[in-house]
Amino acid sequence: MRLPLLAVSAIWLCLLIGLARPTCAQTPDSLLRLKRQIDTQLRKQTPSDLVRTVQVRELLLGHLRHGRVQPIPALLTYLRETTADTTRSLRPYEEWALLAVSEEFYPLIKQISRFEAGAQSARAQRQYNLLPQDGLFEAATHRVLLREDTLRRAIQRARFLPEDSTFLQLFVSLLKMREQPASPAGGSSAEANAFLGQYPNTEYAAFLRLFVKPEMRPSRFSYGLDFHSGTSILTGSLPTYFRAGANLGHGFEFGWDRYQLYLRNYIGLGSTRQEFAYRGNWREGLKINYFVPEASVGYLVYEGGRVRLTPFAGLSAFFITAATSQKDNPDSELNMTFRHPLTAGVNLDFKLWQTESSGPYRHETGSWMLKLRAGIRQGQARHDAGFKGSILYLDLGIGGFGRMLKRVTQ
Repeated sequence: MRLPLLAVSAIWLCLLIGLARPTCAQTPDSLLRLKRQIDTQLRKQTPSDLVRTVQVRELLLGHLRHGRVQPIPALLTYLRETTADTTRSLRPYEEWALLAVSEEFYPLIKQISRFEAGAQSARAQRQYNLLPQDGLFEAATHRVLLREDTLRRAIQRARFLPEDSTFLQLFVSLLKMREQPASPAGGSSAEANAFLGQYPNTEYAAFLRLFVKPEMRPSRFSYGLDFHSGTSILTGSLPTYFRAGANLGHGFEFGWDRYQLYLRNYIGLGSTRQEFAYRGNWREGLKINYFVPEASVGYLVYEGGRVRLTPFAGLSAFFITAATSQKDNPDSELNMTFRHPLTAGVNLDFKLWQTESSGPYRHETGSWMLKLRAGIRQGQARHDAGFKGSILYLDLGIGGFGRMLKRVTQ
């Protein structure tokens, strides 16, 4: 009876030891195998189009910096085949430069001839904004400069139509000018003019007019700002009580074709001639300010080489207050407002000099003007009909006037 009992006990002990050992002994090996499995799964995951794009752009940049252009076409093909059709991996001018530097001239002229400005969707523009500013285009143009002679010989050896060959030579010059804008002086511009004169109706001519020699047209909308000073004349019963002096102010103008909207304000300086009562005691010699804010519409009736004539009419306010701003001074409570808000007059503008400005996203043409403005504002005091008359003003100012320039794409 003892042997079977010992045997049974030994069997149970072995089973217990066998169940306990895996928990302790296999832990390091299990963790290592688990790590390898996870690493393998991560390597099998497909990266997003944006991640793939960034990786390929880094490869392209590295090849360009080391002078290796042979892998570029394969990398471009890889991007097209491994990303969605709607994915934008390269900006148009980046791809054109890469195709040029790697001597892929047939795809280059095909892309440029089919390119339509403004045809990119809002989604495509957002994708272009997500692309890194990694200097890919600059690296490509620098490599074009270094390989200029090789590229020109390749273009000459290829069997292109005359306009294709001429344009490709010009395109190499444009990329070279992008890298060396100061040399040769005016060379690419002369080439562009020659091409447009010889081939005015090709797709390449439209491309050149858009990007190299754009046709600009002034916008119908205009805007301006001026600062002015002058004098005023009071009529009716007003000069009996008030003495007008100099005035100063500023104005804004917005135009649409020949119509002008004026938003102006000026402050006049003056004093009282005698003592009188109007909702308070106005003493003799009191310093006053008179305000005439105005919103009016004008129509340009004459525009010559240097002169513009614009009559206007509109609405304005007119009120007179004491010049003091001290709250505890009883004079600060004095004010006289006028009814009948109509105003009219004429602007005479003299052009001083023309201005032109341009930038990456805006082009503007305009001029500085000497502005002479005469107007009349008639009114009657709101609380006493005895105070009525007109204010005639004559202002001389200087201001800027401009219109945005838009590219003509058709």
